[in-house]
Amino acid sequence: MQGGLTRGVIPDPKQHEKQAEKLRKVVTRQRQVLQRKDRRIEKQAEELRNVVSRQEKALQRKNKQIEEQAEDLKNLRERRQREIKLRAEVKQRRLEIFQLKNELDAMKGFVETAKDVSSAEQVSEKPDIGTLPDFVIVGAQKGGTSFLYYLLTHHPLVEPAARKELHFFDQQERFDNGAGWYRRCFPQSRWKEGRRSITGEATPSYLFEPPVAKRMAEVVPQARLIALLRNPIDRAYSHYQMQVKRGTEPLTFEEAIEQEHSSYVSRGIYVNQLLRWFEFFSKEQMLILKSEDFFERPVETMKVVLNFLNLPDWQPEAADLQQGRHTGSYKQRMDPSTRRRLEAYFEPHNQRLYECLDVDFGW
Repeated sequence: MQGGLTRGVIPDPKQHEKQAEKLRKVVTRQRQVLQRKDRRIEKQAEELRNVVSRQEKALQRKNKQIEEQAEDLKNLRERRQREIKLRAEVKQRRLEIFQLKNELDAMKGFVETAKDVSSAEQVSEKPDIGTLPDFVIVGAQKGGTSFLYYLLTHHPLVEPAARKELHFFDQQERFDNGAGWYRRCFPQSRWKEGRRSITGEATPSYLFEPPVAKRMAEVVPQARLIALLRNPIDRAYSHYQMQVKRGTEPLTFEEAIEQEHSSYVSRGIYVNQLLRWFEFFSKEQMLILKSEDFFERPVETMKVVLNFLNLPDWQPEAADLQQGRHTGSYKQRMDPSTRRRLEAYFEPHNQRLYECLDVDFGW
């Protein structure tokens, strides 16, 4: 600074002020832009809050409607359950009245003879009362006939017989009573919603007994016949276990099949039995089902049965599917060597059955 000299250009204060002014203007414009953006965002947020509020109110209304509908559905379901229970009670009472009427007629007709016979045999011959069955479940024993009959008689258009197993065609003394006796075991058909009810019985020994097919062809030639066929080995063992529980089978399973005790094995040669039936009834008149399919898929099988009987579609209640099924376990399993021996025995008979029916049951 000595001598009055400086280094470089002397700053111009006015230039700095211009730059500062420009910067302030830029900042002001940016602030204004941000403010406009904030206002738009706030407006959008408000609109979104309004939309959410409207949706929440709509959801509340829908929830209320759903709750009301759920309550109505609950009441409707309870009412339906009461109606089903009442209908079952009415059907049971009707069956009891029907049985009591049979017993009363029997007492009037046989009071002088005083024979010691079962109530099922005390049915008077009155051809003008009762009817002949529309369907008969003919077998096989331990193939699920009780379960099927139980479900069928819960259909609104199916009336049960005086009892499930009438043994009319396989017991000579009952067959000698004549068709009039047999008719008295079934209720007259009724009309429900423009459709006629049907009735039938289920005696699983019919399939096996030789005279039955010819007798049925004479008495009920138009009846629809249903047969449930179970793996003959499992059927035989189940039959044997039933006899053991009843106290009528003292032998081991191996001893019993060796002696062909209670025809455990021969009852499983289905092809011979069916060929005898086909002499009197056409294949179209007989519905032959695989028992294992029925056990595993009862609802689907029931649809097939209802279609065969020309009944309207109907699905059994879940409680009926459990209550009507006979389940149980065996104290002792079948010896594997016994099963292999029976598999070898039944193999050619099963092949003949598959060829006869044109279906492979896979046993």
